[in-house]
Amino acid sequence: MNYSTNIKSLRDSFKKLILIFAFSCLLIWLGYFTPRQSFGQLISLYSALFVVYFFLIKTFKNAREVIFLGVFFRLLLLFAVPALSDDFYRFVWDGRLLFNGINPYTILPTDFVQTFDFQRIIGDKTIFEKLNSPNYYTVYPPLNQLIFAVSAALSQGSLFGNIVALRIFILLAEVGMFLKIISSPTPLLAGEGSLESNINLNQRSIFSSFRLYAFNPLIIIELTGNLHFEGVVMCFLILAFYVGVKNRKSLVFSSFLFACAVCVKMLPLIFIPLIIKQIGWKKGGIYASMVGLFTALFFLPFLDRMLIEKLFSSVNLYFQKFEFNASFYYLVRAVGFKIFGYNIIGTAGKIMAFLTFSGVLLISWRSKNLFVGALAILTLYFAMATTVHPWYVTNLLVIAIFTNFRYTILWSYTAFFSYATYQTNLYQENLYLVALEYLLVLGMIIYELRDNFSINQK
Repeated sequence: MNYSTNIKSLRDSFKKLILIFAFSCLLIWLGYFTPRQSFGQLISLYSALFVVYFFLIKTFKNAREVIFLGVFFRLLLLFAVPALSDDFYRFVWDGRLLFNGINPYTILPTDFVQTFDFQRIIGDKTIFEKLNSPNYYTVYPPLNQLIFAVSAALSQGSLFGNIVALRIFILLAEVGMFLKIISSPTPLLAGEGSLESNINLNQRSIFSSFRLYAFNPLIIIELTGNLHFEGVVMCFLILAFYVGVKNRKSLVFSSFLFACAVCVKMLPLIFIPLIIKQIGWKKGGIYASMVGLFTALFFLPFLDRMLIEKLFSSVNLYFQKFEFNASFYYLVRAVGFKIFGYNIIGTAGKIMAFLTFSGVLLISWRSKNLFVGALAILTLYFAMATTVHPWYVTNLLVIAIFTNFRYTILWSYTAFFSYATYQTNLYQENLYLVALEYLLVLGMIIYELRDNFSINQK
């Protein structure tokens, strides 16, 4: 009996090692040796990663193993230069400006490159040449700017050092979220309202869902690999939910953490109506006011006469000019071309923004479940958006940990289809792949809604 037990143990250990080795090799190959122009290689490696990903989920069930491997896989990309996104050049640019005492909200890169301070502060002109929006004011909120500045200080002028420093902040945020989710069974804020607002965590344990996040290839590649700060945003947001609002002290601390999330990226503001509905109008009003106050304090050091106008002009241009991997908007655009003969993004963007805002209020009002409501709000927001980059889906994956919905896993795979756009310098989207991406996700959403409805009926 001992002999057969030992053999089984050796087999299990060997299987685990094979899975770790396979996932690591694929991750390194994609992260270090695959340019985004090579879509065939990119999607092949990514598909293989997803196959191994599902075996990892089934094989590793020990909390320590999951945390260790989750961190290990992320550390494999510590020294990779992001190949799938060039956003990090703006992070470096803004950070070096702020570190040298220049407000990044007040000067355009195209203007600053012509000044005498450019060589001293930025140094490498290729950083300017690789900026994807040199004619726009920065849209990154103040806490994000602080991270950029600290990273610039730590790197001492080295672009590679700057990349590693930025990556460390994202890693620390994810590890913090790992430990909090594993150590605490239920977010306090989820149960602050009526009994009906409590999420049913017994049907699917948090840890089982957490594995789906820890090993997810999109999370690892887009956050750690490509230096997107959604992981930092969600870390602050989840911590805010765990702190809860049971008393005045926790309410203040939770609202501070929520403001930190907003001051990395403004997306969490979309949840304010939902939180107000969940915890009550009086307490919710205080919570929203505290979030607004802390956010204003974060912006205070950057205060400038034209700050709001410049910041929101760039945000407004983003929503009314840029379009990438959209779903419902592309249908509206096609109708616009058919009827009017030109791209109606300017008008359609405003109308869809209004519809999104109305939908957020409706979902917030009707939701009895904090995380299901948050997931529905984010899904609506991205369904109506004119631009949906793959890393946007990582927000949905975090929220989905606390629900029974799993369509976000499928979306985390199909979102990678959008990288077909970069095969040539023309940046021509493959609309067949875009349609396939969203049809698959829509089908999964419908299936899960029907499945959950059937369970509730029983």
